Amino acid sequence: MKISEILKNKATISFEVFPPKNNQGDISSIYHTISELAQLNPDFISVTYGAGGSTKGKTVEIASKIKNDYHIESVAHLTCISSTKEEVIKICQQLKENNVENILALRGDYPKDQQFDKEHLEFHYAKELDQFIKQEFPNDFCLSGACYPETHQEADCFENDLKALKEKVDAGAEYLITQIFFDNQYYYRLVKEARKRGIDVPILAGIMPITNSKSLLHTAKMCGCSIPYQLSTMIESYYHYPEAMKEIGINYATHQIIDLITNGVEGIHIYTMNKPEIAQAIFKNIPTVLKELNHE
Repeated sequence: MKISEILKNKATISFEVFPPKNNQGDISSIYHTISELAQLNPDFISVTYGAGGSTKGKTVEIASKIKNDYHIESVAHLTCISSTKEEVIKICQQLKENNVENILALRGDYPKDQQFDKEHLEFHYAKELDQFIKQEFPNDFCLSGACYPETHQEADCFENDLKALKEKVDAGAEYLITQIFFDNQYYYRLVKEARKRGIDVPILAGIMPITNSKSLLHTAKMCGCSIPYQLSTMIESYYHYPEAMKEIGINYATHQIIDLITNGVEGIHIYTMNKPEIAQAIFKNIPTVLKELNHE
């Protein structure tokens, strides 16, 4: 089923996983993660593409198993900055053959390879990928896109970022998933301003429970999101106490989710970092609140 069809009837709860990286190329550990997450009955699970498309082959494999073996809707990430049109067609055909109907279309990061040719790209933006897939595979896929509550790092201002987002939706993105944020007010601002500009597709809130001080600071810097004073004080106080930081990360994400559901969020997308126990802890904290997400 296409995620856009699910969103017509309910707010969604979903997870993101990524193909494990190791020298042997063994990804079997991801299936334990998926089995654990499946017990939480998500509406869908998305699978990342890897920096520069480094794990793209595994993305199709994992997305296929989520759909066909676990019987959960899967969303395959697909980045285009380092891809040719021929490669995109091949991947889309593989997804179609495996009954995967949902794609998160992304530009992706530039590969770190110094020999990467930036002057002769077949895709420059996610909107071009949306347009191409719609052209080559009309009605086969539900396309979605990323958005940024605190503005994309390459955008010169929030207004221009919203203009680019509108172009992405006009090109075919049927719903959006936000980059992580730790201050819900940025999410509410994004939704409010997006609606003013005719962006009327569902906007799902991307939440990452950070359970390690160093990773929190690194992730915030990498994603360009701010750390609220309250959270920064907690980090400073418990920086050298990993068990305390784990509790803080879980409870902070829980509080964010409660607030979002209270204010009518259209979906919660949890970046699990392949740690199902973190998602399980959040669900254990607020089982009744999560039922409210779907008015059960």
